[in-house]
Amino acid sequence: MLVWDGGFDELDRPVMASALRGILYVEIHARGAAIDLHSGSFGGNAPNPINTLARIVAALKGADGHITIPGFYDDVKPPTDAELVEWRKDDATFQKEALRLTGARALEGESSFLALERKGSRPTLDANGILGGFVEKGEKTVIPATAFAKVSMRLVPDQDWEKILKSLEAYVQTLTTPGVEVRVDKLGSAPPVLSATDHAAAQALQTAFEEAFGRKTVLMREGGSIPVAVDFQEAIGAPLMISGIGQADAAVHSPNEHLLISQYHTGIEALIRFMCRFAESGTA
Repeated sequence: MLVWDGGFDELDRPVMASALRGILYVEIHARGAAIDLHSGSFGGNAPNPINTLARIVAALKGADGHITIPGFYDDVKPPTDAELVEWRKDDATFQKEALRLTGARALEGESSFLALERKGSRPTLDANGILGGFVEKGEKTVIPATAFAKVSMRLVPDQDWEKILKSLEAYVQTLTTPGVEVRVDKLGSAPPVLSATDHAAAQALQTAFEEAFGRKTVLMREGGSIPVAVDFQEAIGAPLMISGIGQADAAVHSPNEHLLISQYHTGIEALIRFMCRFAESGTA
């Protein structure tokens, strides 16, 4: 089974994913007073959910990139020695290209791990949005009654999102401040995926990419999540392949996300070649 939702790496090489990260997406809600309050009348006494929520979100991950949720890393399956050897070869180039593609001044994360290791084989935690109080133009000296933050965690084999959710729910209770009630609402989840890359179909796809694009395929753990991939894998029971033709500079999730027409046409050729090569293998 082929999931065509991947792409090329920062060195413009086709990628076949040997793993996908899972995901746990939550909202953390904070409530203080029953109504919004005037900061002149109640400032210094009334609980402020935004202040508390900011402290909670900041406390979930240290400045060194280490996630502080108890037990978060307990079940992390480390990469193989062979994977690390390959990643070390490309890590410096990846860092340079990542800075160019993102426009960031520096990369962040756990400094004791390679950037390529952090990309696909280490779990993450990111605040995706935070909202509360007065957010329009102008001024309003309000102490809001409520606030919430959207937080996502990318998970790696063999992490269990249910176990992590329970730990997170208990942990935020220890981080709140007097007068502020907090709760965690789960919005979505999916387990991580490991995918073999040495079966006949995978070999046929790698050959097809090289014939169509003129470049060898890289085997890599991808950082994204495709929840339906697990469902297909369990329902069909066939080997799972994850690849695609998206460019590294396609601005994924941005308003100007795009795909080159030439990449699209060559991708069609690669798929045709894949079906031919797979049929020739005698295992189709």
